[in-house]
Amino acid sequence: MSRIRHCWTNNLKITEKISLTVFCFAFIPILLLFLVIIMNLDEKETNDRIYLAKSSVNQIHANVQKTVELCNVSTQVFINNGNLTNYLERVHSGEKILVEDMIRFSREDIVSMERLVNSNPYLYQIHVYVDNDSMLEMIPIIYRKSRMKNTQMIADENLQYSWLYDYTDDLFQFSSNPTEHVMSLTTKMPSYAYGNLGYVEVAVKMEDVFTGLFDNNEAKWTCFVDQAKNRYYDKAEDNRWITMVEDIMSVASDTDQEISKKVKLQGENMLITTKNIPELGGSYIEVISLDKFGTTLAKMSWLYLLILLGIMVLLIGVIHLVVKTMVKRFYMLFGTLKEVQGGNLNVEVPDCGTDELGELANQIGIMLEKIRVLIKDNLDREILAKNSEIRALQNQINAHFIYNVLESVKMMAEIEEKYEIADAVTSLGIMLRYSMKGLAKNVSVRQEIEYIQNYIALMNLRFDYEIYLSLNIPEALWDQEIPKMSLQPIVENAISHGIEDIAEDTNIYIKGIVMRQDFIIEITDQGKGMTEDEVKRLREKIDEDIEVSGGTGSGIGLKNVQDRIQIHFGKEYGIQVSSRYGCYTKVSMRLPFDTNV
Repeated sequence: MSRIRHCWTNNLKITEKISLTVFCFAFIPILLLFLVIIMNLDEKETNDRIYLAKSSVNQIHANVQKTVELCNVSTQVFINNGNLTNYLERVHSGEKILVEDMIRFSREDIVSMERLVNSNPYLYQIHVYVDNDSMLEMIPIIYRKSRMKNTQMIADENLQYSWLYDYTDDLFQFSSNPTEHVMSLTTKMPSYAYGNLGYVEVAVKMEDVFTGLFDNNEAKWTCFVDQAKNRYYDKAEDNRWITMVEDIMSVASDTDQEISKKVKLQGENMLITTKNIPELGGSYIEVISLDKFGTTLAKMSWLYLLILLGIMVLLIGVIHLVVKTMVKRFYMLFGTLKEVQGGNLNVEVPDCGTDELGELANQIGIMLEKIRVLIKDNLDREILAKNSEIRALQNQINAHFIYNVLESVKMMAEIEEKYEIADAVTSLGIMLRYSMKGLAKNVSVRQEIEYIQNYIALMNLRFDYEIYLSLNIPEALWDQEIPKMSLQPIVENAISHGIEDIAEDTNIYIKGIVMRQDFIIEITDQGKGMTEDEVKRLREKIDEDIEVSGGTGSGIGLKNVQDRIQIHFGKEYGIQVSSRYGCYTKVSMRLPFDTNV
């Protein structure tokens, strides 16, 4: 079987092989992947719906928790209101309350309590009901008990608090637009003298707590079941959901735990999600019709699959034609390469157009030309390499010659007891060795400071005044790495632009500061300083990616130091400049601290 399959593939043309390869390794995997996606689309949609349903009921539970806490806090505020308690005790005692006291109580305390209610958008109303039919009601807070709707609270004297759900607030019979779907928490107001002063009723709107509970929706149905198994939902949805309610309740009551379950009710796919609401002693149920929401993506997938099939067939035809054209030029190039393999480097490469194959032919021609040039210049390259080695050796000899001459001059100065000249020659020699020696691009702080000391010593030979170098470097910094010749341009700027103009004894102060992961080296001169505009321009030259020309005060030295630091250590490191005119200039260099040193 293996030999038959091998012969069959060998009989195919290269264009057919490429087309077949594209079909097998591109179209078939894509087709299989598409089929897998289609088969799993329904499951994915169900999982997405389950996730959204759980998120929805969890949000409802969060609203309930917030509402219960709000009602409890508001109740305690009213129960603990001393003026309200005092007033109700006077009412219960049968005391004849003066009109002035009632007016004052109404203007101060009732208004304050009403303001408390109005300031919270989640509260609907707070009522206080008092068992005294002769009492004067103080709207909108204090009412007679006969108006109270929570009859369960009145009937059961042992109850301390009770919830009432889904009632219409028609406290006043003449109201033309009573508020529907109200729920409230009613709590007794205890009193040491009279036992019970009345009832505090904190009311909220149910649609604010159970969002969407009373929305008429054919694809979604929600219901709240209280502790007494009473059901609260939009009665306007009865036409659509009434026949399924009992089946839904049966599924929801199968377990006391929270569930999110896909079921089939009356031939329709449903997703039933329940959430226990322990704060109210009930549960919340959300039902989603998966059929009503539809599977548009699944239906459209088949259309996309047909489009994909058409595109792939067209693509195979186009590839076949393109490959056929390319193969003809390919064999022309192949013949050229065979001549090159035989040793003919002067063969002419055919013109294959301007596409990728033409570019390949062009590159082959360039390659052949380079090969001819390389062969011709091979001997010259070897000679040049040897000449370079000789020049490198000569440069080394020249450097040793300069060092030897400086040593001789130093010895002559010491013989003549010209010790200042001897010291200057020594400093110059050290500086030349430091700058000419093949060190790495980074050096230790100690090496750079030694170079600066020699540089200052030589500069002091030029001036009639003295420049003193003060060092305050912590021991931990001496062996830290910094870019070679990074402090010298800063010190040179300090002398050239800050100290030379004042021409008097002065000081350059170099300080090291160790931080957690970085360290800072500060170079401060007591020169003439800079104005704010000069500092601003210098910072722009250092920080911005701009052209910096040479010349005095151009900032090219500091710019080069900044670029070298950031290239090697990162953009978070570099130098900062601060100055005060007539006082000082400070350049701070921030670098990473290596704990392994």
